[in-house]
Amino acid sequence: MIHQVNCIKINILQTYILSTLLGLFAMACGSAPDTTESPLLVAAASDLAKAGPPLVEAFERSGGPKVTFSFGSSGQLAQQIRQGAPFDIYASAARSFCQSLAQDGHIQGECRLLAIGRLVAWSSSLELRSLSELQPGAIRQVAIANPLTAPYGKAAQEALQAAGLWDGIQSKLVYAESVAHALQMAETGNADVALVALALVIDAGRPFYLVEANLHQPIEQPAAVLRDSHDSPAAAAFLEFLFSIEGRRILSEYGYEPPAAAPAR
Repeated sequence: MIHQVNCIKINILQTYILSTLLGLFAMACGSAPDTTESPLLVAAASDLAKAGPPLVEAFERSGGPKVTFSFGSSGQLAQQIRQGAPFDIYASAARSFCQSLAQDGHIQGECRLLAIGRLVAWSSSLELRSLSELQPGAIRQVAIANPLTAPYGKAAQEALQAAGLWDGIQSKLVYAESVAHALQMAETGNADVALVALALVIDAGRPFYLVEANLHQPIEQPAAVLRDSHDSPAAAAFLEFLFSIEGRRILSEYGYEPPAAAPAR
C-alpha cells in the first residue's frame, strides 16, 4: 500500500512539473515578439501601375523591405488617407492633392516632385494622328478619367478644351474612376479611344498619339512620406530610392520626364 501511495505521489509530481513546463513554454511563445515585417504600403496614382512593380523589385533587390502598392485615382487615395487608411507613402499625379494633405498635417516633410507625366490618346483598333480625329462619327465613345479626382482626366479635359474639341465631343465622353480604368474601357471595346497616361501604354505594342504638352498644365507627380507611417525610416528609404539614379532610370523607361529642378543623385 505504501508503495502504491509513493507511486501516486511521484506521478502527481511528474504531472505537475510537466504542466508547469508546458505552461512556461506557452507563455514564452505567447510573449515572443512577432518578427514578421509588415510591408510598406504605397498609395499610388494608377498611372504608376506598370512602373510600380519594377521599382519595387529593384528596391527590394537592393536590400530594402517589402513594398505593396495600392493604385487608384489621386483624389480618391487622398480621401482614404484623410479617413485613416494605413498608408506609408503617397505618390500622386498632381501637386494639389499632396499639398492639401500636407497643409492638413498628413505629410512628413514635404511633397517632393518626382516626375512629369505625359498624356496620350490610345485605341485598340485605330491609329490616331491628332486629337481632331476624335470628332468624326466613326469614333463613338472617348474615355477619360474623372477630371475631379484624376489628374490625367483633368489634363485630358484641358487638352480637349485647348484644341477646341471639348464642346463638340461631349456626347462621346465616358468617365472612368481612374486613368487605368479609362484604359481598360478602350482595351475591352467599351470606348473607341482613351486619353490616358503614356506610362500605361508605352509597352502595349499599339501606336499612340502623344498629346502636345502645351495643351494642358504639366502633370506634376509628387511623392511624400505620410505622418502615420508605421515605419518612417523604411518609407523614407523607399522615397529616396525613387529619386535615385536607378529609380529615375526605371521611371524614364515608362515615359516619365524628370523635373528640371530635381536632379538625380
